[in-house]
Amino acid sequence: MAVAPRTIVLFVVVILGALLALSAAYAVRDLLVQLVVAVVLALAAEPLVRAFERRGLSRGAAVGVSFGLFLLALLVFVYLLVKPLAHETQRLVHDSPALLDQLTHGRGRLGFLERKFEIVERVQSAVASGKLSAAAGPAWSVIGGAVHTGSAIVFVLFLMLFVQLGGRQWYESLVSLVPETARPRARRTGSGIAEAVGGYVSGNLFISVIAGTTATVVLYATSVPYPIALGLLVGILDLIPLVGATLGTIVVAAVALATQGWVTAAIVVVALILYQQVENHVLQQLVYHRTVKLSPLAIALSVAAGAELGGVVGALLGIPFAGAVKVVSTELLAWHRERDVPPVTTERSSDV
Repeated sequence: MAVAPRTIVLFVVVILGALLALSAAYAVRDLLVQLVVAVVLALAAEPLVRAFERRGLSRGAAVGVSFGLFLLALLVFVYLLVKPLAHETQRLVHDSPALLDQLTHGRGRLGFLERKFEIVERVQSAVASGKLSAAAGPAWSVIGGAVHTGSAIVFVLFLMLFVQLGGRQWYESLVSLVPETARPRARRTGSGIAEAVGGYVSGNLFISVIAGTTATVVLYATSVPYPIALGLLVGILDLIPLVGATLGTIVVAAVALATQGWVTAAIVVVALILYQQVENHVLQQLVYHRTVKLSPLAIALSVAAGAELGGVVGALLGIPFAGAVKVVSTELLAWHRERDVPPVTTERSSDV
């Protein structure tokens, strides 16, 4: 069977165009990830924006008020995190000589490090050999990574603002490209995606606030140091589906064990595990099944696939992306079934 040269040329052009598009997407992958995060955050804030619009505010004013509230919440979060960290750092610097003396003589809760691992001698040997100076490179790398992360967060916030201001016009422009008969389905698909993604993000943030608050209360009750900072860390880690709460529990248990002993650590672990059962069987059911409407297996697979492709950010975006795919596939399946239904014909009865 002969193939026309025009078909071959068209095939080669399509393949080259696809490769070029993939190369360009890979080159700006960080920007694309930040754009996706901004869109997800904008969808999560959309219900609040619409609530202000229903109260008579214009779109711009509603976006400004909601964005201001979001920034205020972020500043409060940073204040609650930085203040106890600064206080505890100052206390640590003040107590460092006594702690170092205890560690050197193998006393105190951290004395086992010297008794079993001779940590002081190892550090002194590293200083004498100049290995600590060589470690300055990785330390600067960590500082550079922190600066890069901070700038990325600021950029995402600005992208989120622009998406909120112009997202509706962009969406209507895309819908206008669809044939008029398919526009109701396109709008229904867009609304379904926005509802699934926005509901999941806002619900997950609410669950994380509850997790962090619970951890802070437990740590205060058991006199574990740094309760606010550790509670905030638990809330942040709890954003990661399936494994975040476990990671937070491990960190908190390690701090409780190092500072208060086995009994306190066991109490903290039991309390956080009990909360995790409530979160897994009650709170997450309300969020995952009522917003993205995914089965536990689909949730686990989407988180695993997202983590494999994009690390922590991929794990965070895996579930809302899977929810969006389900909405689109449901609409496509409904459209395919409607297309396969034969048209109804009416026959006119002839007079005899």
